[in-house]
Amino acid sequence: MALTMAGCSGEGSAALPEPTGEVAQVDAPEDGAQDAAACAAVSDVMTIVENADIALSEGRMAAQEQQGWYEVATDVLHRIPSGGDSAVSLGVADLQATVPAVETWPRTEPTVIRSDAWNDALTTLDAPCLEVDSELTIGVFTGG
Repeated sequence: MALTMAGCSGEGSAALPEPTGEVAQVDAPEDGAQDAAACAAVSDVMTIVENADIALSEGRMAAQEQQGWYEVATDVLHRIPSGGDSAVSLGVADLQATVPAVETWPRTEPTVIRSDAWNDALTTLDAPCLEVDSELTIGVFTGG
């Protein structure tokens, strides 16, 4: 394989600036944008749970399948970054703490979904999510 390099002769090329020893500041993504994305992801979790519950209550799904969807919701929840110190990050961390991560084997049952601790953690996230223009919502699409 041949590689052709153009403009590497050094002639006519601009000199690179000398290093100053200063560290350039790189702008981190805005906390507001990250918080809004986290709130949207929590809304996705709530949507998964709600639709699984509706399908179970209407007899279109067995409890085992509902628990499978709860596991999906738990996986999604634990993928949301929550390491910051914003109200949203702290709220997401609190919500994550209410639901243990799902282990591959043996199959677990995240029974804390819909518990008082779950509902309290979601309620705590309401105001911070509104502040970043990312209201917590549920998209109901099951039924018919």
